[in-house]
Amino acid sequence: MVLKRYVLKTFLTFYLLAACAFVGIFLIGDFFERVDEFISRGAPLKDMLLYYFYKVPFIVFYMAPQAVLLATVMAISSLAKTNEITAMKACGVSVTRITLPIIGTSLIIALLVLASSEFIAPEASRRMNQIFYVKVRGGQTSMVHIEKDKIWYRSTNGSIWNVGSYDSANATLSKVSIFLTNENQFITKRIDSEKAVWVDRQWEFRDGSIRSFGPKGLKTTDFFDTKTFNVPEVPSDFIIIKRRQEEMSIKGMYEEIKDYQSVGKDVVGKWVDLNYRLSYPFIAVVLSILGIPLSLRSSRHGGLLFSVSINLAGGVAFSFLYAMCLSLGRGGTFDPVLATWGPIALFTCMGFYLLLTIDSEKSLPFLK
Repeated sequence: MVLKRYVLKTFLTFYLLAACAFVGIFLIGDFFERVDEFISRGAPLKDMLLYYFYKVPFIVFYMAPQAVLLATVMAISSLAKTNEITAMKACGVSVTRITLPIIGTSLIIALLVLASSEFIAPEASRRMNQIFYVKVRGGQTSMVHIEKDKIWYRSTNGSIWNVGSYDSANATLSKVSIFLTNENQFITKRIDSEKAVWVDRQWEFRDGSIRSFGPKGLKTTDFFDTKTFNVPEVPSDFIIIKRRQEEMSIKGMYEEIKDYQSVGKDVVGKWVDLNYRLSYPFIAVVLSILGIPLSLRSSRHGGLLFSVSINLAGGVAFSFLYAMCLSLGRGGTFDPVLATWGPIALFTCMGFYLLLTIDSEKSLPFLK
């Protein structure tokens, strides 16, 4: 128990140092990028300080895995350099028991980062963007933008609207298609119109057609120059507001996917983004499991710099595979779950294999 507390204390010390260093470097870089705009627009110092305060949760989300990897390398190399790991093993303590506090703490860090991305980071990002885009740049809104093209909308009566573009200033819809369905979600009627204008509290459809469908397909087609229909939609219904992704919680992302699915939109990319948000914090666990055996093995052949280089190469290999799988997932080649969780599962297995075979004589135990 004493050994576990000692290893845990060593790891946490290096993790806090690494996390603070990464956050500090990120903030300094962002400060030099944006300080000119803050000054030129006469933003108060308070707003600038609050902007960077609210940015910390956003940075922590992305920097946590890298901080865990660096802390793991530093902690293991430090213990190996002073022969403390050798002494522990001589007392009958296995490597897995020695390093269990590091893996367990990495998992706790991942869960805390995940909780932050759900409950803290979205609100912090909203306030951060409110300061920069509204107070500094003078915009009307920070957290959303209005979709004006390729709008899909499900009506309260069950019909589905597809709008090519929407001019909110003139309350005009262009390239409008309305799909009316029955209780079995079968399309019974389709209304197409080049333009729909809000006139006298109703939509006036122009240059369009009405097609009716039966069980065997198209039944009738009627054309019209100008026509009104009894539809419940008003212009404000087509102001589709889309939040910035960093301002959305995991629950909000899931609800957005369900809304998109209800109107038949492609949601493959959004499923990938949701699984990315869920899986990314656990990269910290993967890198700690992978970093422990790599650090122990490299410490036999070189110093701290060599150990950091080896682990950096492993981290780069994982990042490359992870990014490639994300791209394939968004392109529809990989399932969203496989694209985001697959690399994590693969490198976790590799890490455990190397960890469990750490006492092998060979640098790579599977080589003969």
